Amino acid sequence: MRRALALVVLAWCCACGVAAQPVLQLGTQDSYDLGPHLAYLEDETARLTLDEVLQPMQQARFRAARSDGPAANFGLTRSAVWLRIQLHAAAGADPNWLLELAYPPLDHLELYAPAAGGGWSRQTAGDLEPFASRPVAHRNHVLPLALPAGTTSVVYLRLTSQGTIAVPLRLWRPAALWKNDQASYALLSLYFGLLAGLLLYNLLLYVSVRDPAYLIYVLFVAGMATAQAALTGLGYQFVWPGQIWWNSVAPPVGLCLAAVFGLFFARRFLDSTHGMPRTDRVLLTLAVLWAVAAATGVALPYVVSTWLVTVLAPVTVAALVMSGVLALRRGHGGARHYLAAWALLLVGALTLFLHNTGLLPSNAFTSNSLLVGSALEMVLLSFALADRINVARRFKEQSQVRLAAEHAMVEALSASQEQLRTVLEEREIVLENSIVGICFLSPEGRLRWANRAMMEMFGSQGKPITTMEPFYLSRQQYLEVGGEVAAATARGEVYERELPVQRLDGTRLWIQLSGKAVGGDVLNQGTVWVIRDVTRRKDLEERLQHTMSEREAILNNAVVGIVLSVRRRHEWVNEKFARMLGYPREVLTGQGSEYLHPDTESWERFGAQARQALIDSGSYTCEMQLKRRDGELFWVQMGGSCVRPHDPDSGVIWTFLDITDRKKSEAEMREALEQQKALNTLRSRFVAMTSHEFRTPLAAILSAEELLRHYGDRLPPEERRETLDSIAAGVQRMSRMLDRVLLLGRVDAQMLDFQPAQVDLRTLCPQLVQEARQQHAEAASEVVCDVASDVAPGLYDEKLLRHIFGNLLSNAIKYSPQGGRVVFDVRREEGATVFRVADQGIGIPPDEIGHLYESFHRASNVGAIQGTGLGLAIVKNAVEVHRGTIAVASRLGAGTTFTVTIPASS
Repeated sequence: MRRALALVVLAWCCACGVAAQPVLQLGTQDSYDLGPHLAYLEDETARLTLDEVLQPMQQARFRAARSDGPAANFGLTRSAVWLRIQLHAAAGADPNWLLELAYPPLDHLELYAPAAGGGWSRQTAGDLEPFASRPVAHRNHVLPLALPAGTTSVVYLRLTSQGTIAVPLRLWRPAALWKNDQASYALLSLYFGLLAGLLLYNLLLYVSVRDPAYLIYVLFVAGMATAQAALTGLGYQFVWPGQIWWNSVAPPVGLCLAAVFGLFFARRFLDSTHGMPRTDRVLLTLAVLWAVAAATGVALPYVVSTWLVTVLAPVTVAALVMSGVLALRRGHGGARHYLAAWALLLVGALTLFLHNTGLLPSNAFTSNSLLVGSALEMVLLSFALADRINVARRFKEQSQVRLAAEHAMVEALSASQEQLRTVLEEREIVLENSIVGICFLSPEGRLRWANRAMMEMFGSQGKPITTMEPFYLSRQQYLEVGGEVAAATARGEVYERELPVQRLDGTRLWIQLSGKAVGGDVLNQGTVWVIRDVTRRKDLEERLQHTMSEREAILNNAVVGIVLSVRRRHEWVNEKFARMLGYPREVLTGQGSEYLHPDTESWERFGAQARQALIDSGSYTCEMQLKRRDGELFWVQMGGSCVRPHDPDSGVIWTFLDITDRKKSEAEMREALEQQKALNTLRSRFVAMTSHEFRTPLAAILSAEELLRHYGDRLPPEERRETLDSIAAGVQRMSRMLDRVLLLGRVDAQMLDFQPAQVDLRTLCPQLVQEARQQHAEAASEVVCDVASDVAPGLYDEKLLRHIFGNLLSNAIKYSPQGGRVVFDVRREEGATVFRVADQGIGIPPDEIGHLYESFHRASNVGAIQGTGLGLAIVKNAVEVHRGTIAVASRLGAGTTFTVTIPASS
């Protein structure tokens, strides 16, 4: 009856448009998120029963749950929350489902679903229920749900909790839930494995170094692990399944203990008692408040401790972050890791705070934000502790190094005086016996000291010298060098220059002068100078420059281009090469050689060939095309030789000779030779054709003449007439052949007349077919003419059209000795007139189609069929005069189709 009542109420609500709720259509998916399909009713009294909820008045109070996240979140509330879900199962679907509410800390939930025999079935779950009573052993609240196929079921959930009421609700197929659990349990295992590793690692460190900070950190990790085990449901499932009371208080108590030990850890790690006394008092006060919250979680209702944790958590983490900022300003060694750790935890705590108060939707991140933040926080704190060890070790090493340095300094000072005396004596000897001149000038430019090499260089042995001015060629030169030295010293640079000077006896010499101020960038402490005699080198440079000028003039006036190339880059080019390419010499010098070649591929190919030849023989010659500046290609004869034998990397000297005219002459000679060959071939074909084509009719004429000469008076009139007809036919055949030869001659001489006029193709084409039938009256072929009705008269040369299609039709009939169908088809296609002549004859060999339009050419398979080989040559030229095209398609033994296309405007 309850079920019937529910259906009546639901129908009434839908009809009235009150609390409209979408029905979730269950298809073939393995799981469905129920969040967007929930309607809720908040029972402030927490006393409504299912029967009361089913009443129309209460049904009208149902509202759609907030849909800005994947799960509804009602925050901290004392009310009972009723949820309504409408589910439609497809016909033939499996009715077995699992309903998962993925929020383990929820105290109590009741599931009401339509029973098979009528009425409602009721299931209960929650963390205040014994774990063994759960229908499905799972860390979350999982209840089986039967949804009959082909029906719509209405399901109700009643939720109550002293903490947050969050409803991440999902409908699963059993196999899909187990598959999803593999990933979620694996991730949680990694998290708690991380906590266990950190706990054991730092416990071992405490045993090793006896630093209380490590033990406090271990207790902090243990408290956090306890709280997270309770919040994720793993503690209730695997650690304390029979401890209902402890399972309800474990989340706040664990978090409180973690906070207490975290605050003590911060005080110990930062040494806030001495370094930050005010911050230390704040941290100590928060630790006391957290201890009170832990006691409250054990002794008072859960909601009190929950509010305390929710309020204290962000405040505490914020205080820890601020302590990290202050420690970082003080330059504390591990403050960076410490600050990053608590900042991450602050983000997680704030997210959880907003989640618990219902300001953020419940999803995988918000409900587990503290889980993620705490994992990262504990890893970074472990790094901070490890950094303490590194800092201590570095401090110890630095102390040891400092002590060793001080000891070494004492020993060094005791021996420094003797060493200094020895060094001064050694340096005095070195400077005095140096092969270059060395001197020291005072800030006023006075000579204070000079070694023996300098005195010998200027010829002043035994003579007192107080200034360098006598060695300059003029006072102006002396003052000029002095000004340059002052400017270089002001810039902190070494002054270097080569200049001509004179000895005391007046002889000239060249010196290389290098000087630097003793005081860095000021002259008030004097300057030190190094002087080298470079007179011989200057003489050699002058002679070399003279020789190079002579050779430069010779090379620039050479009749061939010359280039010095190093690694395919022009180091030097002569004037002839620059003029050859059309570039100024300055542009070519320093350029790569790629621009010389027509394209990159030819440049790379030449480089590989030339390099191998230069390595093998030391030289390379070739003829190739290069590119001028204007893009023109020209022929050169190139020759290259290595600067060092068989080593092209040392440099290659190339010579270039322009042979473009010679290449043109060779090409013209080859072209003339090819024309002569073609002419000879044409002459041979002509002789062969005439010898065959003229001999046959001449033999017939001669035979008829002899017959008439000797037996004419005895022949009956009928036979005499046949004999005369055969003579006339032979003459006509030779006449047609001569006409074709003459016509082809006019074509070759470009004297073919083209006189277009209005021609009616619908009249002309049938005439051509009729003439072809008469010409080959004895043929077995059927000749058909098909001219489309839309073919209009146009401008054509009728005489040339007769040559074109008379030849094509004659060939089609002649080369169809077995008969068959010959079709002459005329159509209008895309602004042009298309003529097709198709037969079913012997066809054309594929390799000979390219020679069809050559004069006197006949296919190899024509056998004894008569022909001159001139017809298609004339056809092609007549088509081209009409600005048309001709194409052929043929298969041996299957026939041939010629297609002639002439523009309609012709």
